Amino acid sequence: MAFWGIELKEGGVVTYDRRFQEAEGRLRVTKGCFGRNVSSDARCLVECRVGRQLPPPTVLCILDKPNKIEMCPLDIEFGGDEQVHFSISGDGGMFPVESVHLSGYFIEK
Repeated sequence: MAFWGIELKEGGVVTYDRRFQEAEGRLRVTKGCFGRNVSSDARCLVECRVGRQLPPPTVLCILDKPNKIEMCPLDIEFGGDEQVHFSISGDGGMFPVESVHLSGYFIEK
């Protein structure tokens, strides 16, 4: 088992592609949480698109500071050959989020 983690920023996309990873196996994402310095009214969707999936993206979780949902446990596994595009989106820019972190691990073959 090998650790995996990324930081997502508003307006950006982070692509996971196993071909460029040293670890072998399938990716299991286990947690999403706000980064540091989150505003008291922060709210965002954590999303992904798999392969060439057309919009809209799939929502993995919603993080919502006013309702005290600052961390979300996940149990999502992605195949070894899939490209996964992770992103976050705020609520129309009204509730800005500086960053969100996703973490998990690789399941060895």
